[in-house]
Amino acid sequence: MADKVAPGGMKAIELEGNEIVICNSRGNYYSIQRRCGHMNAPLDLGTLDGIYLTCPMHCAQFDITNGEALSGPVPADISHEIMSPVLGKYMQNIGMLMNYVRMESIRTFETKLEDGWVLIAL
Repeated sequence: MADKVAPGGMKAIELEGNEIVICNSRGNYYSIQRRCGHMNAPLDLGTLDGIYLTCPMHCAQFDITNGEALSGPVPADISHEIMSPVLGKYMQNIGMLMNYVRMESIRTFETKLEDGWVLIAL
């Protein structure tokens, strides 16, 4: 039911084997795939600002109306952190590998509100 998704909120569901996030953007409902197009993070744990969803893992952003990836991951700045040489080398390698991980747009699902129910077309 639509009242289970607060304005500006999101709710993760599974529908016929599909992980989906229902988003309520100012009373308009949108449905997107649950996993980020970068590193598979659960998008329902991110933030929704209007139609812009920010991934909780690396702050990549998506337009929930069409699934378009608007920005890639934001690299973490750990240059000021004090860490062991082994951990520092590990973090450098992770940073280098992140450059090779592709950023993909996410899938959207046709969504409509009918009699208080959010209907999603698979």
